Amino acid sequence: MIPVLSRAQMRAFDKHAIHQCHVPGVVLMENAGRGAADVISAIIEGRSAGQPGDAAHRAPHLPASGLSPARAFWPATLPSGAGLRGRPGSVPPPNGRRDAEEARAARIRSFPVRHVPSPGQPATYPLHARVVVVCGAGNNGGDGFVVARHLIARGAEVQVFLAARSEKVTGDSRINHDAYVDLGGALTELPPGASLAPLEVALAEADLVVDAIFGTGLDRPIEGHLADVIGVLNTATCLCIALDVPSGLDADSGAPLGAAVQADETVTFGHLKIGLLTPEGARLAGNVHVVDLGVPDRPILAQVGYVAEVLRKETIGSSLRPREASVYKHQAGNVLVIAGSSGKLGAALLTARAAMRTGAGLVTICTWADTARAMESRVVELMTTSIDPARIAASLDGALAGRRAVAIGPGLGLDERARAAVDHVVLGWDGLKVVDADALTHFVGRPEALATARGSLIMTPHSGELGRLLGRSARAVEEDRFGAVREAVALTRAIVVLKGARTVIALPDGRMFICMAGNPALATAGSGDVLTGMIAALLCSMDPSAAASAGVLIHALAGDVWRAQTGSDRGLLAGEIAELVPGLIAALAAGSDPLST
Repeated sequence: MIPVLSRAQMRAFDKHAIHQCHVPGVVLMENAGRGAADVISAIIEGRSAGQPGDAAHRAPHLPASGLSPARAFWPATLPSGAGLRGRPGSVPPPNGRRDAEEARAARIRSFPVRHVPSPGQPATYPLHARVVVVCGAGNNGGDGFVVARHLIARGAEVQVFLAARSEKVTGDSRINHDAYVDLGGALTELPPGASLAPLEVALAEADLVVDAIFGTGLDRPIEGHLADVIGVLNTATCLCIALDVPSGLDADSGAPLGAAVQADETVTFGHLKIGLLTPEGARLAGNVHVVDLGVPDRPILAQVGYVAEVLRKETIGSSLRPREASVYKHQAGNVLVIAGSSGKLGAALLTARAAMRTGAGLVTICTWADTARAMESRVVELMTTSIDPARIAASLDGALAGRRAVAIGPGLGLDERARAAVDHVVLGWDGLKVVDADALTHFVGRPEALATARGSLIMTPHSGELGRLLGRSARAVEEDRFGAVREAVALTRAIVVLKGARTVIALPDGRMFICMAGNPALATAGSGDVLTGMIAALLCSMDPSAAASAGVLIHALAGDVWRAQTGSDRGLLAGEIAELVPGLIAALAAGSDPLST
């Protein structure tokens, strides 16, 4: 299990470790800072070695164990020919925000999450790098002082800027502030009203900057002097590494609180924070590394809980059982796809073909008579049946007889006859249903009706469709994806799959799962229709929650395999996703990594 914690849960985790388990707070801070220094040391070493982009692109799929510790990290990549400042192949940094954004865009950023199992000191010392650490007055700043001390001990040139007066630093942070200063560390105070020119000069000469201004405790917008400091960090062209979360990121919603640091890498402490796993959180955090705090997790998590889990390939693979030798097509799965209308034949065909590729033994497209006739010449393995507009309920009942699962909605239409068909199946049929696209839209203004549905529902909206159901904009959903999906589950009592970068699966029993796989190549027309068909096929052999989870992860991994094969994050066709599914199922069932095979 890979747990994901909220702000309150992480605060309770630390409190429990300190007060009930008697682990001093300064020890937790030391462990966090040293773990971050290990990650940063490995990143420095990886960049100094000039690892090529292709090798770096494969790095996150390597197992964390069985490697030299330095290779267990995702090394950030520079444009071809670029290296750390002062080394052969280095290029002079451009100036200004646009140049900073262009420099970041030139790096490969696919936002993996790496759990770092206490790697010790993975780099070859001394570290030849100039590092700027920008600290706040709170605990995140204390973590920054620990990082600075360890990097100096490893040979790096380190300069710390404190965005406050030293007297504002208290508690455990003060202990580490004093240790850094008394060991001869360079410290420049930048309190409100002070010129930020010294920071700008230092960043112009730095190889990387560490953001240690705010951690997970921030719950208010950043304004004024600290917003200006963050602005300076975001105009720098050197690599930016954030501690715990990028300063200004809401650790719960993933939304920026006013100004927010745009990091290339984030080292988070103890456990993943839920705000790092949203599309906006991933954009601000970059590649995420998780380092432990030196305390056993299980007894503390049993007390404080966690808000979600990350979907794991091992878990999904264990649910993909081999078939019996005697299985026949009806046992393999009988799926009805109620989809398609004039001008939207593709949606039905993509859904149905995906169900076949995911293992359904028999798939029938049920659609309007004119659409069914148009499909006759385009299907081979699939069957078709028609909905009679004059006898919608009766014709649907005939088509539903004997079916194990139904996928309904893609391209079906938004007219009154489509609404009647949707209501009859979604609300009245006592079976397993995947509800998507047009079928979801028919419940706009009456989402509570879904809670009365017979059978089991899996809803697969994107943020726009979920927003319409909840009476808000897609942007509002994206600003609080986890809150929106929980509200939808409470309203409909269905399993809700909120699609997008970092797809979320929420269950009526309160559990949530987050898919970390996938990439922008999946942003292609028909991709969601394919997912609907995949989940419907998996419902024939799994319980609904397992089918939703397996469908989401396999779909996302298909995008990752395609990108690994082509090197591109665009150009994938939806139909190609389904073609990759059988190989992915085989790899996961065998316990192998699809991306390494």
